Amino acid sequence: MYPFSRKIFAATVLLSMNIMAMPLYAADYSITPNKKEFSLKLGASRVIYHSGSNGAMLSVSNQQDYPILVQGKVYAEDKKSASPFIVTPPLFRLEAGQQSRMRIVRTSVADAPDRESMQWICISGIPPKDTDVWAKGNTSKPATAVTVNLEISTHSCIKLLVRPSGVKGMPTDVAADLTWKRQGSKIYAHNGSPFYMNLSSVTVGGKPVNDLNYVAPFAERSFTLPKRASGKVEWKIITDVGGESRVFQSPTSI
Repeated sequence: MYPFSRKIFAATVLLSMNIMAMPLYAADYSITPNKKEFSLKLGASRVIYHSGSNGAMLSVSNQQDYPILVQGKVYAEDKKSASPFIVTPPLFRLEAGQQSRMRIVRTSVADAPDRESMQWICISGIPPKDTDVWAKGNTSKPATAVTVNLEISTHSCIKLLVRPSGVKGMPTDVAADLTWKRQGSKIYAHNGSPFYMNLSSVTVGGKPVNDLNYVAPFAERSFTLPKRASGKVEWKIITDVGGESRVFQSPTSI
């Protein structure tokens, strides 16, 4: 599993029990599970949005054998506030086994021109209700005995990294310039670049740092130092295409 910075998952389970009229001896009836998972596969683990472009694209696939209603929305870095981006179409039906593309479009400009900013694209698969016209013929069937209907809806969020035209190159070009220091039980990473540094792995003297996250542009972030760890720091970052970079190493021990 990649660190929390790459992808976030939240699941909603909707449980209903349909019980037909039955005699006192209900034990003679079997319980039939009816499970449907409304999960979607995204075509990327992050989207790089270049300022001045007409938008960015994200593909989404329905790998189930029934249609899913897809909803997309963009949030600010805190994952709660409104964002100056919209997803089009914001809501659509995706047929079984099909793939579609969503466009992310900017509605206003308020970012600093000398550094990246971060938003979150969140995509949800919505279970149908019996009254939904879009899902006609694909909702759970009426029970003939005791039927437990499970509908699992997934909610996936990935990073939308907005890169101003004045920021040249890629994070891997300057990832080696991260600087590290220790203070008590903490290790601090300082990012002097205009890019978000999404850490994939960090070790101190060969011992892994576990509570990883990203380091914002021109900012510092602390992580818990492994017990009795000392030595040189080695790290990898997540690249623009979602892979891992080469290993970088600090010039001195901490």
